[in-house]
Amino acid sequence: MRGLRVTTRIVPYLLIALAASCSSESATVRQSRKQHLIDIIREKLLESVEAEKTAVLATTDDESQAAAGEAKSDESAVNTARGELRSLIAADARREEIEKLDAFDAAWGDLERLDERLLGLAVANTNLKATQLLSHDGSVALDRFVDGLSAMQHTITDPDLLRLVGGTSSAAFRTEGLLFAHIPSADEAEMTQLEQRIQDLRAQVDRALSTIRESRQVSPELFASTAAAWTEYQRLAAEVVRLSRQNSNVISFDVSVHQKRQATKRCLSALAELEGAVDVGPHAPR
Repeated sequence: MRGLRVTTRIVPYLLIALAASCSSESATVRQSRKQHLIDIIREKLLESVEAEKTAVLATTDDESQAAAGEAKSDESAVNTARGELRSLIAADARREEIEKLDAFDAAWGDLERLDERLLGLAVANTNLKATQLLSHDGSVALDRFVDGLSAMQHTITDPDLLRLVGGTSSAAFRTEGLLFAHIPSADEAEMTQLEQRIQDLRAQVDRALSTIRESRQVSPELFASTAAAWTEYQRLAAEVVRLSRQNSNVISFDVSVHQKRQATKRCLSALAELEGAVDVGPHAPR
């Protein structure tokens, strides 16, 4: 009986020890899972940064949209891992881990909001579209106009009028150069100055065409086709300026190089501090 009483007294202590052992094991497993999730978050965060940069630097809409999709997918993976991590940290309820996770969440939220704006700008590709429009359709229309002016020089006999036609061709080409300078500009005042110079050259060409028409030294058909080419070029030029003014590629590049870089550093720093708190282990004080 004495032995039985001793055993009876010992059993509760054994049960307590066993429960503590299970609890410790569970906490150890949670810690391992936390560390794994932090590794996933860091990996997917960095992959999203690389995809974002690809979207910003892409030279086609398809490439930009595909990269933006990858960046968003990586961000979704970060959010999934972040949710799982919060559940594990809540289970252990260690104050430092909770605080560090909250700090990371705040930094990550800033990064997500920045990326939403950045990727929207990147896929808009307005500067790229302006360049393509000017280089292709704009160039075709300008060539048609200049070819028309060249054809006029074969029918005009007045020396002054010939010089006017030559100057008109030069003015038209100068507008193209100014438009190409307008597209990459990030300065509002500079763009306004370029637009004014383009407007002045357009007015010069319009006056010259009016003089040529009144001279009656060019056939109505030739004049009509040449004037139509100029009208088309002006329509395209206006669209180039509209797209260029939006400056989505210029702005997205600037945001990526400066704001995004700093936001990423803050996010990685917060993640490193969270990792440090988790690394303390399951026996850290609450």
